Amino acid sequence: MSQRPRPPRHLPVEPIDPEGWDNDPGRPLGLRLLALLGALSFLALGISSVLPLLQRQGPIPEGTGTKTQPLT
Repeated sequence: MSQRPRPPRHLPVEPIDPEGWDNDPGRPLGLRLLALLGALSFLALGISSVLPLLQRQGPIPEGTGTKTQPLT
């Protein structure tokens, strides 16, 4: 087996430029809105799937149905 090359131990450290923080423009507005829409729809899907479990159900009525005929 060949050994993997090791990274250098002493990497050059660049000083943090306080003026350089504004160079990153971030994500465009369209992508931010799309991400927000995706997060809200994911949240709505989760709430709508859990909501029926949290609702109180009434008692099941007995003997009010009719019997179905077997399939022939």
